[in-house]
Amino acid sequence: MRTFKYIGLVVLAIIIWTAFIGYGTMDGFLLRSITSEDTSEAFIEAAQEKIEEDFVGNFAMMLIEDGEVAKTHFYSVDQPVNENTVFPVASISKWVTSFGIMKLVEQGKLDLDKPVDDYLTRWQLPESDFDNNKVTIRKLLSHSSGLVDDLGYNGFEPNEKVQTIEESLTKASDTDYSDGVAIVGYEPGSQYMYSGAGYTILQLLIEEITDLSFQEYMTKVVFQPLQMNNSTFVISEKPNLKLAPIYKNDGTTRPMNTFTALAAASLFTTTADLSKFVQASVSSNPVLRAETIATMIEPETFINEMGVYGLGPHLYSQNATDSKVIGHDGSGNDAINTAARIDLMSKDGIIILETGSYDIASSLADEWLFWKAGIADYVVIQRNKTFLFLLLGIGVIVIIGISIFIFKRNNRKRRLV
Repeated sequence: MRTFKYIGLVVLAIIIWTAFIGYGTMDGFLLRSITSEDTSEAFIEAAQEKIEEDFVGNFAMMLIEDGEVAKTHFYSVDQPVNENTVFPVASISKWVTSFGIMKLVEQGKLDLDKPVDDYLTRWQLPESDFDNNKVTIRKLLSHSSGLVDDLGYNGFEPNEKVQTIEESLTKASDTDYSDGVAIVGYEPGSQYMYSGAGYTILQLLIEEITDLSFQEYMTKVVFQPLQMNNSTFVISEKPNLKLAPIYKNDGTTRPMNTFTALAAASLFTTTADLSKFVQASVSSNPVLRAETIATMIEPETFINEMGVYGLGPHLYSQNATDSKVIGHDGSGNDAINTAARIDLMSKDGIIILETGSYDIASSLADEWLFWKAGIADYVVIQRNKTFLFLLLGIGVIVIIGISIFIFKRNNRKRRLV
């Protein structure tokens, strides 16, 4: 009977230790950062080691400290890149687009909570099983509109015909993993579901409200005021830009695709230009008022009561109280990956633009998030997996060893008695 009691206590101790490891993993205090040193130089050195592990065609990284550019790092297998080299940034386009939309809100030309169909004449949401009048600009910005397109646009190769906005919204032909149809498939406002088509609708909305092309409007109200002189949504309109070679993950290069979905996927920019945009969220800027920025960074959509998206930016702080990190990532198109983050409290940030890898920019941005703010994501947990299993195993061995020692000692005492 006493033996079973000991076994039960050992099992309980192992369960408690396992729970401790799990809690320490989720909370982050058991995880090790990519570097133990608290300097930009150390983070860059650790990042370079990651770059050397897998193929990366070209890479541009900028670290921001206290609202100012602190360090840069560049890498390429062929043609050198620098802070003025232009990269396609994929879905970071959405965050930049949100500035253009919110400018119209500031000017009283748009109402965040008015049905988007009330503004559109060239195209309207198709009939659905839900109330399309609940699809508002607020919900489109925050990916809670009910749209189920699941669109990540591939764009069109140089020999392909580019769709019009209306054709793309009716059925996008530049996607290979969804139907490409912009239709409301769940109750608007009920949940978060990422939608590329939502931002294409916002692109159309801008053109209808302003009587300008999307490119003209965004250049006028965002790029020029922020002096983002090497940025464009239509690369053919700025042919003299220094474009980074577009590497695929097999090491070959390809020409850049052309997009109908400019607002969702077609921004071309540099680390220098993007730093001006990112800094606009933490300092006064000529585009949006501080109260507008404050509105944009409030959680609008949630997953398990955790705010994940505002009116344009993704929210990364996971309800932490000592940081408020916003930003956006971009990926796809074999193989582009980009990431931008800024902590509104510390004013520290990171920008990574690269081609040739599907995930290194996002992975390193997640590593930066843990390094700077202690917020652990999947990438950090996976990197620490071996260490955590080792820690778990050592703990189990120690528990069993101590238990055997105590059991034998008590048995000896009983025999002596």
